[in-house]
Amino acid sequence: MSFIKNIQHKFTLHRIFRLRRRYLLTSQNRLRARYNLLVVLLLPSLVFLGLSSSKTSHWGEAFPNSSNVISSAEAAVDPQVRMALVSHMSDGMRKASAALQKKPRPLRETLKVSDGDTVAGLLQGSGLQGTEAYQATKILSEYTDVTKIKPGQELDVYFRPAGADSVEFSKMVVDLDPVKTLTVRKNSDGAFSAKVEEKELVKRSYAYKTTIDSSLYGSAEKAGIPSRVVAELIRLYSWNVDFQRDIRQGDTVEILYEVEETEEGQAVRYGDIQYANLVTGGRETPIYRYEMADGHADYFEPNGQSVRKALMKTPIDGARVSSGFGMRRHPVLGYTKMHKGVDFAAPTGTPIYAAGDGKVEFVGRKNGYGNYISLAHNKGLKTAYGHMHGFARGLRVGQRVKQGDIIGYVGSTGRATGPHLHFEVVQAGVQVNPSAVALPTGQELQGADKKRFASLVQTLKGQYAALTDGLKMAEQHSAGTARNTLR
Repeated sequence: MSFIKNIQHKFTLHRIFRLRRRYLLTSQNRLRARYNLLVVLLLPSLVFLGLSSSKTSHWGEAFPNSSNVISSAEAAVDPQVRMALVSHMSDGMRKASAALQKKPRPLRETLKVSDGDTVAGLLQGSGLQGTEAYQATKILSEYTDVTKIKPGQELDVYFRPAGADSVEFSKMVVDLDPVKTLTVRKNSDGAFSAKVEEKELVKRSYAYKTTIDSSLYGSAEKAGIPSRVVAELIRLYSWNVDFQRDIRQGDTVEILYEVEETEEGQAVRYGDIQYANLVTGGRETPIYRYEMADGHADYFEPNGQSVRKALMKTPIDGARVSSGFGMRRHPVLGYTKMHKGVDFAAPTGTPIYAAGDGKVEFVGRKNGYGNYISLAHNKGLKTAYGHMHGFARGLRVGQRVKQGDIIGYVGSTGRATGPHLHFEVVQAGVQVNPSAVALPTGQELQGADKKRFASLVQTLKGQYAALTDGLKMAEQHSAGTARNTLR
């Protein structure tokens, strides 16, 4: 008996684990999470011992007083005890699993503005305190209008560790534009500071050649030429080209222009057109940009003659001629009448330019012309603009304007069936056909300027040829790669 008592004494749970109750169980009598895995591993063994004890009576005979071990096995076998044990284990394992699966908060979060969002609201939603969101938004408002931030704008918010399981706001980074980036930082003393960094810009040249299949505007854009560059190209040729009558399908355009970009290749602003050549009906009209010794830059034909004329033939961008100069059936009056100008159809609000340098002679309402402007130019020339939607702000009689200045906007006031510009050229008091009138030409380069210009022409030709040859090689390589892939 002393031998058996000795065995019993050695195999009691208290002797095996030598642990206090509070080390194993919580105050709610639940097994602490760190022991759940141990229970899972021991349960099959306890069940096996319990089942074995019901089949092998020699265990009881050999160890009649081993109640601790047997009661543990019985508890595992008893359905009610087993369900309680399993429930307790599941609860503990669930908490332990949740603790293991809980991911630490990322130290960077990108917030994207949606319709109805405010910057302060987004920041608070990301975890900033109200005062922090207010301070960050206040500083941001000093650099941009936070009420006009558009959907899709992104704000990068950074956090830093602030203890074992928490983080605190560190800084916010916002792109104000493609060049400027604002960083709003919360310093260690709790104060907020701001810093603006600007990316370095590089100037790159691009060259294109395209065939016109419908309109110059549409074909150029299809070829990859930006719309702003196309608009400038049309303006440069508006002194000599009637874009409604002179441009035909199959004509071509060549262009070399500059773009200021970030190092990543994002266009920030478009520079000047350096060279262009519009081929209409087989006739080439190349023009080159040249900066003179006095710093003034202009565009010249190969012989050094300025492309500028006293008047522009087309004082509006992207318009089509809806009615030419001459006899026609009036669309409103209904009878045949002399049309003493050219009508350019364009959407309401399209800017209208001063066709030449001059002085405002009349601005206001005039009979069937509706809103009307008259400009007086040199050598007895005048231009008139009718059916306008409105005038440029501040425009008044006696004011001097420069060629290309915006003087008003397309409309349909007066006797008009739709939005268009009625444009007239008046010579010696008589309306004349703008396309047929002989206009004074601009300046012509002389002396040293003419020699420098001749050298520049060769340089620009070589630059255009190099860029377009490189483009052709790249296109051929891409086509070859595509063909190899299809095989």
